[in-house]
Amino acid sequence: MQPPELKRIFQKYDRKLERELQRDRRKLFQALEEFANIRSDKEGWAHFRKRWPKFFPGEEYDRVAKDLKPSIADYPYCLVRLWIGTDSPLRLMLGIDTAPYHVHELPPDDAWVAHLASMPAQFDVDFEEGVFRYQGSCDFQRALYLLFRESWRARTCEKCETKFIARRVAQKYCSTECSGSMQRELKRKWWAEHGESWRKRRKESKRKKQGGRHGTRKAW
Repeated sequence: MQPPELKRIFQKYDRKLERELQRDRRKLFQALEEFANIRSDKEGWAHFRKRWPKFFPGEEYDRVAKDLKPSIADYPYCLVRLWIGTDSPLRLMLGIDTAPYHVHELPPDDAWVAHLASMPAQFDVDFEEGVFRYQGSCDFQRALYLLFRESWRARTCEKCETKFIARRVAQKYCSTECSGSMQRELKRKWWAEHGESWRKRRKESKRKKQGGRHGTRKAW
């Protein structure tokens, strides 16, 4: 068993990691949202790198710019697969696993995984405490780890199909613009289908009310 002093040190370290994650949570999720929707051309990568220079190590950005393999160039595709619930190399992106060195180690449909960059993260398993300690090697891994712990947040907008990270369980749209636009569309559709009958019922209701008032008027 671990001595109490060592156990307290590890617990303090765990709390420190969690505070740092929660402190950077909004920024990390914002960057991950943008990366999940990144343009796949060099201009798109250059723009993202300028906005988020520390999201990946500089050498990984450089490899994408130079079309070198292995690289993180296919990471957005991996996120798309993750978002829609299909097989995705999550363990590799988190830095827990490494990419296979040889294409022949993989089924033909998965050969592209061999060209993914491996960025080893720091992690440890404490059997006595029942704790999995994870520390990503870059902001991308930290953001992905946060999302991994709350996977329900990975959503696709029902209006524009943008991938986004939900702030609440009931959220269906990536923005107020998409939400408002969808509500207006639903209202127009409802009026097109039911507006005429609604107006007729309303007109009939008014006529009956007016008739009722006339019938109960007191005589002088």
